Formats: sequence, C-alpha cells, structure tokens
Amino acid sequence: MPTVLVPLLIALDQILKLWALENLSPVPRPFLGDLLYLTLVQNTGAGFGLLAGKAFLLGWLSLGVGAVLLYLLARRRYPLFEALALSLIAAGALGNGIDRLGRGWVVDYLDLGTQIPLIATFPVFNLADVCVTLGAALLLLGPLLARKKRRRY
Repeated sequence: MPTVLVPLLIALDQILKLWALENLSPVPRPFLGDLLYLTLVQNTGAGFGLLAGKAFLLGWLSLGVGAVLLYLLARRRYPLFEALALSLIAAGALGNGIDRLGRGWVVDYLDLGTQIPLIATFPVFNLADVCVTLGAALLLLGPLLARKKRRRY
C-alpha cells in the first residue's frame, strides 16, 4: 500500500499547490459557504506560526521524517491501519518538505472560515497537513479501536 499511496498523495499535494499558486490570492475566496475558504498563504515556518523563517531546517526535518517512515514501511509489514497511518504521515512530511526546500516556504490554501472560537484563528493549511494530522489521529486511535475490538471477542 505505501508504494502506491505515498507517491499518489505527494503528487496530488504538489498539483493542488501548483493550482493554488496559479489561481488563488491572499484574499479569501469562499469554497464551502462560510465553512471553508481558499486563501493563498506562504508559510515560512510550521503550523500556528511556530519556527517562522526556519523553512530550510524544517524542510530537512520533514524529509528526514518522511524518509525514516518509508524505510520502516519497507522493512516490515504493518497492520493495515498502522501502514495507512504511517503512509499518510510520510506523504505529508515529504510533501511539505519538498515545498520548504524547493521554494523556501510551504504553499497553504485551505482556510477554515468559521467564527467558532478556537477554529476561527486556525492557520491556513494544505493537503500535506491533512495527511499528517489524519495519520497521527489514526495512530492514536489504533490502539483504542484494537482494545475495543478485543473486548467484543
């Protein structure tokens, strides 16, 4: 699965970022009503404004994380749930690493436009960020779901 999923997600991430660079501006454009806007942002750091201006360092860190995860996925078989989670994290790390080292910043374009507290100030993000977040959530949920499944039997 990783041999297909990771390159596919990286390609889709880079295609969407190229599309965003060609078609979006820093002015938010409604996409899903007031829930989601498309807004072009050049992110020189990590999420939530952390390590701003450290794209080179973060780029190598991202590529390192992605490479280590690909190595681990190649070395042994993981249960489907874990393989999916690790593949998502690897694809996201590599996608943003490519941006950081290639451009010096990450292309972000998904903007939660709601006025709900905590979400209203959420940073603009991209598909690679979604992959990392979803993969991390799956890794955290995996043991809980396995425990729940064992209790049924």
